[in-house]
Amino acid sequence: MKGIARGARGAVALAMFVILSPVLAAEDPDDPCQQGSAMAAFMCQGPVWKAAEQQLQVTYERVMTSLRRYDSVLADDLRDAQRLWIRQRELDCSLYARNRVEGSPWTGFWESECHAEQARIRTAWLQSLEY
Repeated sequence: MKGIARGARGAVALAMFVILSPVLAAEDPDDPCQQGSAMAAFMCQGPVWKAAEQQLQVTYERVMTSLRRYDSVLADDLRDAQRLWIRQRELDCSLYARNRVEGSPWTGFWESECHAEQARIRTAWLQSLEY
């Protein structure tokens, strides 16, 4: 029985090491994402936001290309809807960020996080239009 208990403790220790090793490795003092300042957080959010925006743009262009081939009226409607969505997202994310931390250096971080999340949601919605 002792061998099983010792083996179980070893397995638990190994599991904890595997689970925590990415966390321990992530604590890099030179990594701006680990510095804790608003500017560092905003800089870290930038690539996330950019990736979400790029995926949104690629998906939008793919759907538009398809719609132009089959129904130009739907393509025009989607173009108009996308323009309205962009304006609405700008207002929504600005309001969201200002409501969280009005006048704080964190406002930019929260706004970019909102933009990225909304881009991911819109990308999924656009994908639902694909044939």
